[in-house]
Amino acid sequence: MSMVQVPKIIAEIASSHNGDTELAKKMILAAKNAGVDIVKFQSWQSKNVRDTDPDKKRYESLELSDEAHVILKKECDRLGVEFLTTCYDVARIPFLKKLGLKKIKVSSTDLKHFDFLKKLRANFHEVIVSTGMSTEEEIKKAYSILKKGKFTLMHCVSVYPCPLEKANLGKLTWLKKLTPHVGYSDHVLGNVAAILSLGIGIEYIEKHFTLDRNTPQTAHTVGKGIAPITTHSIADEPPVFKDLVEWRNKYVIAIGTGSLKLLPEEKLTRQKYTGRLGQNK
Repeated sequence: MSMVQVPKIIAEIASSHNGDTELAKKMILAAKNAGVDIVKFQSWQSKNVRDTDPDKKRYESLELSDEAHVILKKECDRLGVEFLTTCYDVARIPFLKKLGLKKIKVSSTDLKHFDFLKKLRANFHEVIVSTGMSTEEEIKKAYSILKKGKFTLMHCVSVYPCPLEKANLGKLTWLKKLTPHVGYSDHVLGNVAAILSLGIGIEYIEKHFTLDRNTPQTAHTVGKGIAPITTHSIADEPPVFKDLVEWRNKYVIAIGTGSLKLLPEEKLTRQKYTGRLGQNK
């Protein structure tokens, strides 16, 4: 048995289903076939978007309806992959609870909204919170709320995509001093940062997922390091996730049990070589 909890891999579909439930189902299947543990969507309501927002119409077209939530949750259950979503407003809590979710994700933008965190803490068994764009004081305050139940703090750099030199994986070691329950929300394209994060000891790796990185974007902010509504160009395709799953499995094998007992092979080597090249005391 491994000495570590097996890190779970989250395929962040977000809103890259393009408002198409059938496409979302295809993405769930592709993520499942890649070996991921969890697929994640986003549960925002376009009515909360200001009318002056230039992307208002796109939010309306990409919003997951209640019916779509039910359909996609059932599809995940059928395929044996966990359904997860990000809750963006208090009004969604009753519906998401009714959907049967015990676990909820919180965006980096909401870590500093402490009343919202308290409501999520009170309504879900596990709360996973990304820490991008958040100050040390805000993260510590969020921790004081979350520690009353099961939770994970996810290291996150809110740059899209994130260059490797800005990944700042060292922040995970700071988070681990605060709590052992940490994860990594990765915006670096490819697997280098995600694979390296395994060695720090994490519970989740989250990465944006797409079937085709060349799918057109649907926002005015693409190319400025700011997340577009749909995230195809900053996401990775199924082969990257399959590779990450393989690395995760190798990590679990290599970390082993942490046992201090000598292996039988070591005992034989000890007997063979002790004293062979010198009678040391």
